[in-house]
Amino acid sequence: MDEFEQFEGGVAVHLPGGATKHIATPDGYTDAAFRGTLAAFHTAYMRNGKRPSVDEVHELWPKLSKKTISGIVGTLEFGEALAHRGIHWDAKDGLSMEQQTVLLKLSDPFDRRGLASKLKDLGVPMPRFQAWLKQPLFSELYNQHTRNNYEEALPAIRQRLIGNAEAGDQRAIELVFAMTGEWNPNQQHLEDARTIVLKVVEAIIRHVKDAKTREAILSDVSMYAGTLATMNQQKILET
Repeated sequence: MDEFEQFEGGVAVHLPGGATKHIATPDGYTDAAFRGTLAAFHTAYMRNGKRPSVDEVHELWPKLSKKTISGIVGTLEFGEALAHRGIHWDAKDGLSMEQQTVLLKLSDPFDRRGLASKLKDLGVPMPRFQAWLKQPLFSELYNQHTRNNYEEALPAIRQRLIGNAEAGDQRAIELVFAMTGEWNPNQQHLEDARTIVLKVVEAIIRHVKDAKTREAILSDVSMYAGTLATMNQQKILET
């Protein structure tokens, strides 16, 4: 269900726990103007990643004059409605308590639930979280939390990998050798291909008696082998 719903005289927003709050249309404006400005403002914000200007809102909702849009944007009701979408006016205020709680919960490495499930449990609609991601401070801290979790998990992951390799897990063994540079799977594939080509050449020399036919076949094999070597070399460089 969308976080915003229309009702006679304003908009309704859904609160944590399933409650609904009505935000009345500001005095002096119509319901359609209030709702249209809210929708256009939110769309422009999500598109640009910053608070849009009156001109940018008007571009998306040209039915209203810029004077009307400017007046609606300056009302307390408009600011309250936007706050429920995760859009706050002053970035210098820092993170809200709700945002800090969400960051703390999302950074729990032992909670393996998906993002949508976690946000639902916290009572935060997805549109609000998506709007938060447009705020530089929230986005920076969210990314920092994920990087920290990654770095903190690496020692345990390495230990688990080594344990699996010691237990005889072939894939783990290959990965350990690949990480240490003692074995390169691309290089191994190249060596295997070379061995096959040599066997093919030996078979041709042994079984094809006609000199011209043998020469033509060997020429083709040599060309294919060269192409294969080039392709494998490119893969090695890419890795």
